[in-house]
Amino acid sequence: MKSLIFTVLSLQLLLVSQLHAATDALDEVNAVREKRGLPKFVRDEGLSKAAEKCADFRASKLIAGHTSNDFSFVPAGSSASAAGCAAWSESLGWGACCTYESYKHAGAAWAKGRDGRRYMHLFVRGGGDGGGSTYQNASYGRRGRR
Repeated sequence: MKSLIFTVLSLQLLLVSQLHAATDALDEVNAVREKRGLPKFVRDEGLSKAAEKCADFRASKLIAGHTSNDFSFVPAGSSASAAGCAAWSESLGWGACCTYESYKHAGAAWAKGRDGRRYMHLFVRGGGDGGGSTYQNASYGRRGRR
């Protein structure tokens, strides 16, 4: 019985730490941007959920780069123009493509893999250079161009 209680408490702590990581990831991204004199990204809940799910997936499979379709994690009704990712040691801080680009809205998250690395993911939209793709997830499929 004690081991069952310990297991349940351990799982709860793991879930809380993952939620905390997802909540603080965009704050971490914005702090890095601020150091370079860039404006903060505006938090987007759809992109945040997508980043959390993608980071969790990548960490569970130890995928250091992009998945076969990162945009499949974007929920219906949301859209992303680009995605960035990295899998680094925590001591290296935040890292992902799109961090320093001129998009306006973002969602960021990271999950720790069993190898100890942070699997970071960032989805962005709006602003940018105007030439990026926009991917939308809807119940009938994805629209967009590359």
